[in-house]
Amino acid sequence: MIVFLVVFLAWFFLYFFRDNPLVILNRPIDDRVVLVILTVFTIVDLVFTDVWLNVLVSVLVGAFIVTLHAAFRGTEDLYSDELDDSEGGLFSVVGSPTGARYTRV
Repeated sequence: MIVFLVVFLAWFFLYFFRDNPLVILNRPIDDRVVLVILTVFTIVDLVFTDVWLNVLVSVLVGAFIVTLHAAFRGTEDLYSDELDDSEGGLFSVVGSPTGARYTRV
């Protein structure tokens, strides 16, 4: 558990929370190099702690669910023509306690 905490903190401090380039021995390190090193370090940690199979199965199950959702998702009803809905005007929900009543602006 401590190993994953260290990897988690390394990702956050070395990749996500940095605004300036990483500088080691007065040389700037490219973000792609940091990304590759952290990725390799994470994969090595997953293999050495014997949780790689759990992660692989979880990723495969998640990919299957996303693919299944994409296959059955109907997209024809996602578009809403706002001009038809509002009869050419704008709607405002400001001041509406439930948001269910719309007032014309």
